[in-house]
Amino acid sequence: MTEVANPRTGKVQLPTELLREVVQYYAQAVEWREPENPRHSYKPRWSDFEPLTLASKALRQLALEAWFEVYYAQSPGDLLHVWPEFSVWTRELHCVDLGTDLKICPVQWSLRAFRRLRKLRVDFDPAQSNAMLLMRFDHPRLIASRLQELEVHDMSWPSPMIMGLISDAFPGLRVLKFSQDLIWCSLCNTCCFPTFIDHPPHEIVYEKGVGLPLHYARYLAPLVHLHTICITVSYDLGGLMSLSDGNDAKWSGECDACMDMMFFDEDFKAQWVERKRTVEKPPALKCVQWRLRHKRAEDVFEGLAEDLANDDAGEDEEEEDEG
Repeated sequence: MTEVANPRTGKVQLPTELLREVVQYYAQAVEWREPENPRHSYKPRWSDFEPLTLASKALRQLALEAWFEVYYAQSPGDLLHVWPEFSVWTRELHCVDLGTDLKICPVQWSLRAFRRLRKLRVDFDPAQSNAMLLMRFDHPRLIASRLQELEVHDMSWPSPMIMGLISDAFPGLRVLKFSQDLIWCSLCNTCCFPTFIDHPPHEIVYEKGVGLPLHYARYLAPLVHLHTICITVSYDLGGLMSLSDGNDAKWSGECDACMDMMFFDEDFKAQWVERKRTVEKPPALKCVQWRLRHKRAEDVFEGLAEDLANDDAGEDEEEEDEG
């Protein structure tokens, strides 16, 4: 690859392909913000990219292309008036939806402008009932069906029904990530906040298709390309069971009460582990990664109580309006 001269100015300039490599290297080298900070952009600061846009016309084009490879949107309206170039530039869409699924949301998050989209990240408000809001992100279906990665933060009620919605809306997924406070217990069939007698490992990795809550595995089974699932979940101390001295039950979200009541029976525990191993699951699934972060239970349940109080207040206001 050699330098070429600009025919109008006579000045020597680098080929566009080499400039693109320089910009891509720079985009990876600058400091990105914390990705685990929900409802905030984790892109580098614009001030880190702006000097490139001022250096030359060629660099400005390439810098903008790199900057908008990840697009951060705080409302559905942010997706309606984007530049035409975004259909080529944007590969990852990061949306913040602070609404609730207890009210009608007439406006969808339209993916129409993002033809080369490969990843969708959605950050919800943990103080709101929000899980069904995922139904707002599958339009148009053609683009949603091509997504390879979905990442969801702060889903309020991660039930198996939501896994079914994901399977229907995003059939091309290869990677699926969740980060939330609650998790589904497949023994008592409800969402729970995990507690343990001592601190569990920060990370638990399962291979060969095991490690999912039983009902998650069944609802996600239609995702034939899905190979990696990462679940980040909160926990607190005060429980009766431990994961620090072994994990022979292949923990995958079971609540402390169910484990304490049922896992003392070694025959039942062995049968339960076997059921999790043989249950129908995504055929390409290779890795299930659990990340456990310590969080006070009071903080989680105070948020849930506030959410319920707000819902009740809203219903009372509606009744007064009708009266």
